[in-house]
Amino acid sequence: MTADLKPHERRQQRTRQAILDAARQIISQKGIDGLSLRGIARAIDYSPAGLYEYFGSKEEIVHAVADEGHLRLRHAMAAVPETDDFVADMAGLGHAYLRFAAENPDHFLLMFTILPQYACAEDGMSEMMGEKSAFPILLQAAERGVREGVFATREEHGPLEIAFTAWFDIHGVAMLRLTQLNCLPSDVLDRLTDLSMRNMMRGLMAE
Repeated sequence: MTADLKPHERRQQRTRQAILDAARQIISQKGIDGLSLRGIARAIDYSPAGLYEYFGSKEEIVHAVADEGHLRLRHAMAAVPETDDFVADMAGLGHAYLRFAAENPDHFLLMFTILPQYACAEDGMSEMMGEKSAFPILLQAAERGVREGVFATREEHGPLEIAFTAWFDIHGVAMLRLTQLNCLPSDVLDRLTDLSMRNMMRGLMAE
């Protein structure tokens, strides 16, 4: 916790966060090619050489920006309480995903459009199942749905495929709400979102 840190550790934490915030803003405005250590240093009134106390390269900073976004998304979804109503809980996870995208549009778009080429490991599945990813939370929900008999399974369509199906649906909705459909009234978007989520759930449910 921050309160347990010594003063110099809190300063280091604030500086590191300032570096990431500046990098995210520069990438959002100018793209990856427009990001430089000198530009970050200028944005936070710091020396370029001093940045090497925190990160070894521009690429390391980009990785950290992506990791920060995915970890924040994981925390947002992990905060959804589990109740006795699985269908409502599943909808809660979807709405947490949409809320994160709406409240952090720059970070969300960076995570899934500009930064994936940097954030993807050689074994993408291992990274997707890591502690910084929100996907394991969705997979656990799919496994619960199967255990409770809500979701149907068949050959080559188990919890993993169910989790991916749910992610495809809600991520598509989130991206469209932020981009091509952001001109629509919020009540129309909400109605279409609920319809899409209900149809997705129907397609996954057991008879």
